[in-house]
Amino acid sequence: MKFDIFQMERNQTLFENDVEINLTESGVHPWSIEDILGEQAARDLLKQPLGYGWTDGRPDLRNNIASWYPGATAANVLVTNGSSEATMIALMALFEPGDALVFALPNFMQIDGLGRALGFDIRRLELSGESDWQIDPAHLAKVASGTKAIAVTNPANPTGSVLSAASRAALIEAAKRNDAWLMVDEIYRGGEIDGAETETLWGSYPKVVVTSSLSKSFACPGLRLGWIVAPTEVVAAAAERQDYTTIGSGILSQILAEEVMRPETRGRLLARGRDLLRSNADLVAQWMAQHNDWSWRRPQAGGMAFLRYPQDMPSEVFSQKLREEESVFVVAGSWFGIENHIRIGIGVPTEVLRDGLARMDRFLARHKG
Repeated sequence: MKFDIFQMERNQTLFENDVEINLTESGVHPWSIEDILGEQAARDLLKQPLGYGWTDGRPDLRNNIASWYPGATAANVLVTNGSSEATMIALMALFEPGDALVFALPNFMQIDGLGRALGFDIRRLELSGESDWQIDPAHLAKVASGTKAIAVTNPANPTGSVLSAASRAALIEAAKRNDAWLMVDEIYRGGEIDGAETETLWGSYPKVVVTSSLSKSFACPGLRLGWIVAPTEVVAAAAERQDYTTIGSGILSQILAEEVMRPETRGRLLARGRDLLRSNADLVAQWMAQHNDWSWRRPQAGGMAFLRYPQDMPSEVFSQKLREEESVFVVAGSWFGIENHIRIGIGVPTEVLRDGLARMDRFLARHKG
């Protein structure tokens, strides 16, 4: 089976730990175990036997996850090793080689690369900043004809945009017309910067599969804990595929995740993250005001800002030179399927972001035009 190189993930693996300022992450600065559990419960965790536990997820964890999705129950939830496993086993459970899948761009490129490796017909639905990264119903209808699935991220990566009511309606209509699955990566839900919490697409249409994890808005990427929310028959089929992948997630991650997803704790953690994202989005706005030849749309959610730059320089070269010259690492737009953009993480501590932007100023002074 042939796989394309996953450019963003491969470059992060190679370089993110060797730079002074890493702005490639799109989540919120991580919590500690004591932040989540408190001092006594954190000490008690040291006594936990390291057995397998529940391979499909502890019952209380699945209940707590389900409580974030109106109408869902624990039976609709499968716990996975991050959202990447969730997406992979959902694809393997639902589709066969030759099936057509529509994939919105720009986006995290897992479905694009993995889908083609699995023999799917991947059709790209290109979005534009000129329309605030929203769905063009006519374009969607054209590329979705005969498709088995439509895959989107909401809130979106790397743009930070949230689907409008019109875009949601267009997606649901196209899915109904083709009797297609609607696959929605909701990993940035809960990380809203200026508005209300993004409404999940779960429950909007019978054939919806939601994937998510604790890595971004919940600021716990080290737990590698994700989930699928789907109809029970999809959960069962995905669990059978998980038997061949990781078997199940770690017991310590599940215990911590159970507390993170408890409604009271969930609200506390997300509130802290939103405060940080709002402050840092304001800082980027101030920086952008001093660079009138750059453009952006202030993100609505998520720990990232997607910036369009005027320099005649491929985005991968921009990322490489900035890393080599200023020890600042940003994500190239080409790694999301779009050029002349970079994505910078705004979920880092404010002083780190401020330093990174100052170093980027020095870089730009040397690379004018």
